[in-house]
This record gives sequence, C-alpha cells and structure tokens, in this order.
Amino acid sequence: MELLFVKVVLLVALVTWLIAMLIAYQYGRIGRQFLRIEKKQTAADVELPPLSVVIAAHNQAPALRRYLPEILNQDFERFEVIVVDMRSTDETKDILERLELQYAHLRHTFVPASARDISLQRLALTLGIRSAANEWVVITRPDCRPASPLWLRRIAETIVQPTLSIQSPSLKEPDMLLGFTRYDEQRSTLLDRKAGFYRLWNSIANINHILGGHAAVRADACNIAYRKSFFLEHGGFTALDLTAGAEELLVNHNSTPANTALLLSPSAFVIQDPIGEQRRWQQQLVFYAETRRHQRHAHLYRFMQGSRILWPWLMLLLVAVPFVASIVMLSVEPHGVTIILASVLALLLISYLFVKVQAFHKTARALDCQSYTPTFLIYELALLLWNTNARIARRFASRNEFRKKFV
Repeated sequence: MELLFVKVVLLVALVTWLIAMLIAYQYGRIGRQFLRIEKKQTAADVELPPLSVVIAAHNQAPALRRYLPEILNQDFERFEVIVVDMRSTDETKDILERLELQYAHLRHTFVPASARDISLQRLALTLGIRSAANEWVVITRPDCRPASPLWLRRIAETIVQPTLSIQSPSLKEPDMLLGFTRYDEQRSTLLDRKAGFYRLWNSIANINHILGGHAAVRADACNIAYRKSFFLEHGGFTALDLTAGAEELLVNHNSTPANTALLLSPSAFVIQDPIGEQRRWQQQLVFYAETRRHQRHAHLYRFMQGSRILWPWLMLLLVAVPFVASIVMLSVEPHGVTIILASVLALLLISYLFVKVQAFHKTARALDCQSYTPTFLIYELALLLWNTNARIARRFASRNEFRKKFV
C-alpha cells in the first residue's frame, strides 16, 4: 500500500511538472528570439511615412512640461504632435501655448464643453485622430516619455519593414503596431515592484500570444500606432461604450494575425511614471476586470493565462507539499522508498524553479526591465489573489462606475 501511494504521488508530481515546465519555458520565448534590432536598418532609399502623435491630457501640466519636449525633439523629420485638452483646470493650456511658440509641429485642441454622457478619453482621442494630418497615428499619454530619441523613427521603420522586429509569421501588412511600455524603475517601493511585475507579466503573455500567430487580445495604451483610415473604416470607438480600456478594446476588436505588428526595438520602448498610489493600481485591476468581459477572440488567451496562473499553485500543492511531507517522514523514520520520493521531488522542484526563473529573467532583461528574481516566485503566486480580488470588486461595483463620464 505504501509503495502504491508513493507511485501515485510521483506520477501526479511528474505530470504536473511536465506541464509546468512547458509553461515556464514559454516565459523565455521573447528572450530567446530577441535580436539586436538596433543593428538592423531600413534601406536608404525607403521613404518613411509621416506620423501624428496624439495625446489626451487632463490636469497633467507637470507631466506635459517634463515629457512633451522629449517627444517634440524626436530624431525624426516628418511628424506632428496633437494634444487634446480634456477640460483641464491647471496650467495645461498655458504650457501648450508656450510650447507651440517654440515648436511649429505642435498644436492642441480641446473637448467641447457641450459633450455629455460620453467618456472624455474616448472623445479626446477621436478628435485627435480625426484631426491628424497623417495616415499613421501614434497614441501615448502625458505621463510617458520615449526611451530614446529614435522612438518615432523605429515606429516608421517598422511600418514599412516589419521584419526589423520580431513578428508573427502570419503578419502581412500592418494596420496597427503594438509597442512595449514599462514603469520608470528609478524608484523601488513595494507598490512599484508589484505594479511593474503585473504589467510586465501581462505584456509577455500578450506578445507571446501574437508571436504564436494569433490576434492581439491586449494592448498598452501608452505605445500604439494605428492607421487612421483603418480607424475610420471600422467606426473608431463608436462600438465601445466603456469609459476605460478604450484603446485596448479598439485593438482587440480590430486585430487579426495578418494586420497586427509588434514594436520590440529597445529604442522604441516607452517609460511611464510610477503609478504612485495603491488605490489607483487596484482601480486599474478592477477596470480591466470589466474590460476583459468585452474582449473578442480571447478564449485561447484566457486559457493560457489561467494555466500560467494556476500551475504554480499546483506545483506548490502537488510537488512542494509532498516534498516537505517526505522530509518530515524521513526525520521521524528513515525509509528507502521515502528517500527516493524526496530525492525525485527535490529534483523536480529545483529544475522547475531554475528553468522558470532563468527564462523570465532573460525576457525581462531583453525588454529592459528588472528581472524580479528575488521576488518573482512570490509575485507569480500573488497573481491569482490580485485577479480574484479585482473580479470580486468588479462584481459588487455599481454598473455606472464603468460607464459614467470618466477622465
């Protein structure tokens, strides 16, 4: 009976380990494929398309003062920047007017006061995109800065030659480019590390999904390039009635494996200010819990996400716990079968942890993020708790919380 029990435990542990290893191996997919894209350049005779950068701002004067000049001074000749003021009551208008005197390619507009019962964020982005003079529009936010002066150049290069970056084999001609964004890591509070890990983990999952030949499920609103004609042909944001997640659902509803390109050049990354407040981060998770209910073609993505979240817990329950139990049994009464059980379980745990930590570290460094090596395993287990808490909060929240006028 004891031998049969040990065999069952080992069989269950081995099956759990095999699946967990496959999932862990996928963490390193980007890191394994990541090329030194900076060494690739478009041919000299290739004409790069002009770009329009659209930014919707509300009472973010300090961020505009710090970061807007970094966008305006990009090493790219043919671009304009459009800032849409969402009824700001701070110095936003004054800052924009002063910068317009210095930069001829900057202009600003505003959301009309007559707008009612609509998300000002959606309306502002629509106004900005419609007023853009160029076919390709780049969407970002006021509290974001490009990682380098080559940000817009890399976007334009990827539009005309997507193979400069890592792409899905299904890609034909892009109608949208999805870039990578991370939080500024100069600070290192607990909240910053949690929020940074959560963003990085989801970005890796979405990038892997696209590289697998699937349509995009998610997108980072701080670094998106979108074809204006494609936006207008598909009705813009008119089909989206939520007040948050508009950019994400715009991509989700219109993405196909053939029209969605990834922008993974390190000099095309965007860096956003830290989130700052626990309440704001929790609000983001709750709003995404509502947004995900309106996603399309997300079944496979959610299955894979659920597997990545669930399997670390299964490894803990079906491998780590039996290992600890076998050690306790050995301390009470040493037995040959128990020694074999403990040895095999230890080997499974060590190999699993080593492969997973190394894979995540390689991809995190490729994306120019901290590796989270000391706390990675804890944060990975915490994902289940964070998501569950957000979905419970969404279920008990008022429906109007997600559809009222929101800036």
